[in-house]
Amino acid sequence: MTATVAPVDQALTDEAVRHLRALIRLDTTNPPGAEDAAARYIADTCREAGIEAEVVGGAPGRGNVAARLRAASPLARPLMLTGHTDVVSVEHDRWTVDPFGGELRDGYVWGRGALDMKSQVAAELAVLLRLKRDGVALDRDITLVAFADEEAGGEWGASWVWNHRRDLLDAEYAINEGGGEAIRLGGQTFYLCQAGEKGTARLRLTARAAPGHASIPRDDTAMRRLGEALVRLHGWEPPTILTGPVRQLLATVGPSLDGDGPVAVERILAEPSPRWADIAALGFDDDTRSLLRATTRNTAVPTIVHGGHRINVIPSEVVLDVDGRILPGEDPDVWRDQVQAVVGDGIEVELLSRDAGIAADPASPLFDAIAATIDALDPGARVAPYLVSGGTDAANLPGIKVYGFFPFPPSERVGEYTPLVHGHDERIAVADLAFATRFLHDLVRRFCGA
Repeated sequence: MTATVAPVDQALTDEAVRHLRALIRLDTTNPPGAEDAAARYIADTCREAGIEAEVVGGAPGRGNVAARLRAASPLARPLMLTGHTDVVSVEHDRWTVDPFGGELRDGYVWGRGALDMKSQVAAELAVLLRLKRDGVALDRDITLVAFADEEAGGEWGASWVWNHRRDLLDAEYAINEGGGEAIRLGGQTFYLCQAGEKGTARLRLTARAAPGHASIPRDDTAMRRLGEALVRLHGWEPPTILTGPVRQLLATVGPSLDGDGPVAVERILAEPSPRWADIAALGFDDDTRSLLRATTRNTAVPTIVHGGHRINVIPSEVVLDVDGRILPGEDPDVWRDQVQAVVGDGIEVELLSRDAGIAADPASPLFDAIAATIDALDPGARVAPYLVSGGTDAANLPGIKVYGFFPFPPSERVGEYTPLVHGHDERIAVADLAFATRFLHDLVRRFCGA
């Protein structure tokens, strides 16, 4: 299945591909980051085109870049195109290409960051340069801000810029990562637009019991206590909660579901305490169902175990780190207490982080412009807001209405991307980069053209 969409702008595509390959070749693995090289590449490219740009940062090598294309007589606050230039680490021996080679092969650009998210940064850079060259009249400034350190929480990236150079983040709206996936329901195409994201409330579970020699088994050990707690945690089904973005997602796609799906959605939205089984029974594909499951509840996923120091010693303490994600509006302390009740009093539960989720009413002139631009590029397609289960830099940009949206049209290959993000042989099809880049260009001209 491939959508019939508007033709690409070849020159714009070529420019986005060129910048993406160049950015991939700059190794910005975090840690240590070393995003300065990418920040300076973007800044130098903008300055050569006559666009003002500045590189700032609070630690050696951790550069953030902010470029601004100014409107002659701005009538509104800027639109910010944003993203991050750091990438996660790679296992070189598991790749079939050089992860930092930026290779163009078989219609794809290959390399770490091709999807997350140097492709979007490259597209934003290409759009900014095209607007400058074409002398497009604007009614508001356009800024491009590429942050460091997103993959590690943003301490030296968005958080640092917000706290120390807030003047660079003067914007009414922002386009960020986290959305754009297209799904098909009942013959209708929907592009998902991030209008919120879950927060992090990570936990540490500690089990303690008397130590001893491993040659003499004990009935009560720290390992047993932690194992039983882990089984209880795995079997726990947290309550189903519908946030604003998820409600609007269901309301938007509901009429396109098959059978009694539309009526079922209306019933679910009317219930004060909806059941997950009812949502799971709707006609969604497996990926969309998994997304909904993750974004309709708080989640606790065990990820790291620490314990023991010798094979012949029963340890007195075993520790389990849990990646907790909470919905917008949820209290991290209440969440900790809920997990404590599940695992039992024999386990100490410590709250390690308390980053609140964010959710906002997606209704705005920019959301309308996103929907109109998609309809022009993919006639008949609609845009549906949704909540992201992970986190982005949006949480570090309070006061700015942030939408995560970098759209790819429906096709067989898009389903391949999910395991490639942070995975081996990360790559993006040039055709998808072309569509997303043209979308950004057309959106900016539609929304910011004087």
